[in-house]
Amino acid sequence: MTEEKNFSPESEDQEALVKTKFEENVQADIVEITQGGANHIQAKEVILRQAGATHIQSNLVHVRQGGVVKVETDRLELTEGGVILANSGSVEMTASKAAVIVNQGNVNMDQCGVQVLVTKGNVQVDQSGIVAMAANHVTLENNSSVVFLFARNVDGEVKTQFGPKESVLFGIMAGLAAGVMILTGAIFGKKHKKK
Repeated sequence: MTEEKNFSPESEDQEALVKTKFEENVQADIVEITQGGANHIQAKEVILRQAGATHIQSNLVHVRQGGVVKVETDRLELTEGGVILANSGSVEMTASKAAVIVNQGNVNMDQCGVQVLVTKGNVQVDQSGIVAMAANHVTLENNSSVVFLFARNVDGEVKTQFGPKESVLFGIMAGLAAGVMILTGAIFGKKHKKK
């Protein structure tokens, strides 16, 4: 069910138009997009090179210098790319960014940045930064940092962002900020007339 289109452009403008073509829905066994994009892709294997997609459902997804808004896959391989939301079985990331990863298996990150990572499996982190992570077993290597870490076992050097002093200070400042906001709302908020 693989489809190839041969097109001989009359000018360079037509060639550029073909390379940057955007498809609405793509469904096949193997989908490979280079310098283009698709709204929804459903396939056994998806390969994106300098391309993007809004939603991918696949067994295996390779993204190289591309981006995906939402991906549902058994295996995600991301190289110099980005993803907003990934629901996957296992993840392999190199020099990439992700907002939220919900994973069933293992995650391997090399020079990456992730906002939120939740996995049942193990996480291998090398020269990467994560804001919040929950995992079974975490291995941190070579200048990696995690702001909020929840794990059963941790190997490697852990650089805590919030120690005891910082946690108390953060709690005091957050409480003061919330109190000021509530007090400001009570003083300057709408006055309700009683009948």
